[in-house]
Amino acid sequence: MTTAVVIFGISYFLIATGRIPHVLIAVLGAISMVFLGVMTEHEALSHVNLEVVLLLAGMMSLANVFARTGAFEWAAIKAAQVVRGDGFLTLCLLCVITAVASAFLDNVTVVVLAVPITLSICRMLDVQPIPFLLAQVFASNIGGVSTIVADPPNIIIAAEADIGFLDFMLNAGPVGIAGMLVLIGMLYLWFRKSTVTTEESRATVMQRNAAAAITDFVLLKKCIVVFTFTVVGFLVHDLLHVGPAFVAVASATVLILISRIDPHEVLEQVEWTTLAFFVGLFILVGGLEETGVTVIVREWLVDVSGGSDRNLAFLLIWFGGVTSAIVDNVPFTATMVEVVRGVSNDDLGISPLWWALALGADLGGNATIVGASANVIVVNLARARGHSISFLHFFRYGAVISALTLLLSTAYLWLRYF
Repeated sequence: MTTAVVIFGISYFLIATGRIPHVLIAVLGAISMVFLGVMTEHEALSHVNLEVVLLLAGMMSLANVFARTGAFEWAAIKAAQVVRGDGFLTLCLLCVITAVASAFLDNVTVVVLAVPITLSICRMLDVQPIPFLLAQVFASNIGGVSTIVADPPNIIIAAEADIGFLDFMLNAGPVGIAGMLVLIGMLYLWFRKSTVTTEESRATVMQRNAAAAITDFVLLKKCIVVFTFTVVGFLVHDLLHVGPAFVAVASATVLILISRIDPHEVLEQVEWTTLAFFVGLFILVGGLEETGVTVIVREWLVDVSGGSDRNLAFLLIWFGGVTSAIVDNVPFTATMVEVVRGVSNDDLGISPLWWALALGADLGGNATIVGASANVIVVNLARARGHSISFLHFFRYGAVISALTLLLSTAYLWLRYF
């Protein structure tokens, strides 16, 4: 147990500091668990959740093919034109587009696609892009609350708790919608003056031919058809007796086949480092489970909550929110699912504790740059293009959004489940 805790603690610390690539730390930590005798190879591999890995790979492939059509750029230009180049309203519409896209594609992929498009729109409007980038990353994490495929913590939770797509959306979706309303209200207070546009910039946007952004209409039609069947597959996967992971992989395979794109081109764009990070993380957490550490954490949480499911749910929201602000919410979630699984009584239906864990991890991640994978990616992409966002600058806005949405989540759980 001591060896497992030391390996996990060192790995967690190094992941939090971000000085060494996360994937290397996770894999080295996983290997150390085996080489130092914490568990056998077979035990280590038994903790790798292939459903999570396959679901992420499938959704990344779908998003990659979809991006080739130019549909995301068309939507951004069209949004700016609908509001006639008004800076703040463009900001709001881009946030809504990002949130909706993040609900049905993984939000990491969405922000990778969105950042270059957003910077292009900001150049046309002649406005500072940082408010737009901050707003979009907050929207991606809030929108990512709504479905099992949207955010890596949700994928882990749904796979471990066997929660279906529709159940997850009906229970967590209302928080995503309400959270977006809160976000837009705060954006109005913060950025309405800094997003004012000139007559010349508005005219430039209105003259832009949005249709020209679509590079392949035939491929776009194929993507829409396949993606529609994908969403339907997610909704009825219980009837099909097929998990969301296989729905996503099947859809990606069919789309690559009918679009006649070289599979190597698509697979090259899959974030294999992210998938390897998940594999290493599962094994790291597996070491804690095999040695009984998760049992100790579970008993501590139950003691602190006084045995009350309501208190435990609130504790999970805020403990998860604060922890996810300090370190990436993925390793936190991977650790806590083992704890929640031990205290939740799913025989009476899906325990509200799962929603508490998901909401805390997803929304707490908005507080800091290192809180969620999407945050890190947006900040790095912005810096590479000459727009630096400091830790304190991000925290100034992210901490407020995180606190407000965590309060909203607490009230929601209390009113709906307790």
